[in-house]
Amino acid sequence: MEWLNNGRTLPLVSYLARAGWRALDASAQPGDITHRQLLALTLLKERGDLAQQDITRVFGLDASNVVGLLNEMEERGLILRRRDDADRRRHIVALTDEGALVLDKTFTRLASIEDELLHSLSPQERETLHLLLLRVITSQ
Repeated sequence: MEWLNNGRTLPLVSYLARAGWRALDASAQPGDITHRQLLALTLLKERGDLAQQDITRVFGLDASNVVGLLNEMEERGLILRRRDDADRRRHIVALTDEGALVLDKTFTRLASIEDELLHSLSPQERETLHLLLLRVITSQ
């Protein structure tokens, strides 16, 4: 199994992810969210309310880029930002009910994109792939 150690797995994962994001963006209708917004909303759904600086750290983006992303989502009513009672300099970001609804709709679209991209895998193989990727992500 020479291919296991030749540095070719990560490029394949990256290629698959880019294909999925392109398909998600190409299927977007007015009112749908971008894949960057999807990632931010998913982070909030999974981890709960977060400080704006924590979102910046997780994404590894410049703070001004995160502010722009959050501004877009706040204008659409997908998130709320409020001052942290413990530290008035910090903003806490929370997912709204509308944000959760839009997120669920986007995951439905993403499921059909995954069906198309992963059509050559059996349901068991797809589950195995998901579990292996999840293990890698959660071990970081």
